[in-house]
Amino acid sequence: MFGGVNNINPNLSVGTLKNSKQLGKDAFLRLLVTQMENQNPLKPMDNTQFVSQMAQFSALEQTTNLANAFDKFENNFSSSMQLQAASLIGEKASVLSNEVDVIGGKGGTIGFSLPKGALTYVKIYDSSGKVIDTEKLGWLQAGNHLYKWSATNSNGVKVPDGTYTFQIEAIEKDGTHLQISGSKGGTISAVKFENGQIYVTINGVDYPLPKITQLSKG
Repeated sequence: MFGGVNNINPNLSVGTLKNSKQLGKDAFLRLLVTQMENQNPLKPMDNTQFVSQMAQFSALEQTTNLANAFDKFENNFSSSMQLQAASLIGEKASVLSNEVDVIGGKGGTIGFSLPKGALTYVKIYDSSGKVIDTEKLGWLQAGNHLYKWSATNSNGVKVPDGTYTFQIEAIEKDGTHLQISGSKGGTISAVKFENGQIYVTINGVDYPLPKITQLSKG
């Protein structure tokens, strides 16, 4: 009868206890007390084994407390991030994208950055991939630039509302041709929280928060 109690594995690690999700610190303590109460009087628990099990209990308690503290910090940090993200509603933002929207007959703002000064063009494509407008922006210096599309084709005719793609082409002084990635701008109308991620809604489209490249007051 006593042998079954005394055969508790003295080498059971804290990691094993934690990963099993079956033996918390309270259960561990109850098991240890039960072992002491039912030990064989003719063969009491070895001191080394007892100290080892108490050390395991102490380590388990510290690990549990640390995990609880971390969970509390994580929850508080998440709540803080959500509150800060919610304050972005109404702000103007630019996100990494090569799309530009036409809403209510008005074209969106295209943003891009040039590594060097260059002669710069912007081409607008419809959903079929056809170029419908090409605008020469002239010589632009290195740095960030914004272009407000007129939402018209090359003939000056208004295009329907929708989402179009664009490509920035730059020719540097030495003749180097570059295709530049761009961004699109709009007003943040909503903030969403899904699966631990924060999304902002711009012109009806959801974007992960890290895609924002620039913010300005609405």
